[in-house]
Amino acid sequence: MDNTQLYHGLTFLSYATGVIVILVGVMLVKLLFDLSKLTKNIDETTTIVKTELEPTLKNVNKSVEIVTGIIVKTDDGLKKVKEFMSKTPFKILGKLTSLTGKATKGFFTGLCTAFKFFAKK
Repeated sequence: MDNTQLYHGLTFLSYATGVIVILVGVMLVKLLFDLSKLTKNIDETTTIVKTELEPTLKNVNKSVEIVTGIIVKTDDGLKKVKEFMSKTPFKILGKLTSLTGKATKGFFTGLCTAFKFFAKK
């Protein structure tokens, strides 16, 4: 009697194990199928992004080249203006403006100090 129950238990265990192995196999097949679909979708997405991004990057590169050319021309123009200013009497005016700027700053500082002094009384 004892052996019969043991055989029944082992038979049930083997059937249950078989069912679980089949379920796991089915889930694994479904997982692999979903991963295959995901991989195809990712491949299509990267292809679309690549085809859309290449012209955009070319346009950005052209824009950067244009802006760089403008900056270089502007720098050259500024150098020429500075060289011209250093050779002309305008050089004195440049120094004069820095001196008047300092004097103006001192004047306004004194004016503010006077207002503060009279505001206290």
